[in-house]
Amino acid sequence: MQLPWDEHFDEIVIPAWQAYLRSETHLTGAANARDGAALKRAGYEALREGGAATIYLHHFAEIVMRAQPAWARGETRSLRDLRRWVSKHCTMLRDENRPVADVELCGDVADALKHAVLTQRLDVRQVRESDAVITLSTGYGELAFGEGKLGGVVQVIVVANTGVRALSSVCQNVVDAWRRVSGIALPPIGVV
Repeated sequence: MQLPWDEHFDEIVIPAWQAYLRSETHLTGAANARDGAALKRAGYEALREGGAATIYLHHFAEIVMRAQPAWARGETRSLRDLRRWVSKHCTMLRDENRPVADVELCGDVADALKHAVLTQRLDVRQVRESDAVITLSTGYGELAFGEGKLGGVVQVIVVANTGVRALSSVCQNVVDAWRRVSGIALPPIGVV
């Protein structure tokens, strides 16, 4: 039985994203404790939870296609059309003047983590293999202003063709885009 689209979003997509954010907090704690073994375990946890979050976010378009909610009618001719429409509502950390292609990036990350190395549509992919999604500390200016964790703390990053991105920001931007198009209010960043 398929859940209604809003129930799927609230009970599957959002909890996966929140589990990923919690894993990023654990990763920061392990890095601050300077415990190599704990840091390694926390890094794997963050990669696993981040991967799950991107897969559920990317897959959500299929849920919407099947459910055909009123807010998406006319935009659901194909999955590609639906994702392009949602992408038009995707901005960098809610700055309406900074559109980002994070719906596509999220899909590329999900596909790369699922398949390890991508072989199809390489001309439009921002990520081509799972090795582009790693836990790493970033230096000053490597990420866009306001993106990711402050202070060079280790986090899950995506090394995309367009530059280095914090996966936490990519997921936030995609969650926000789905909320915008479906009429769900935007709570403070990082909050359910």
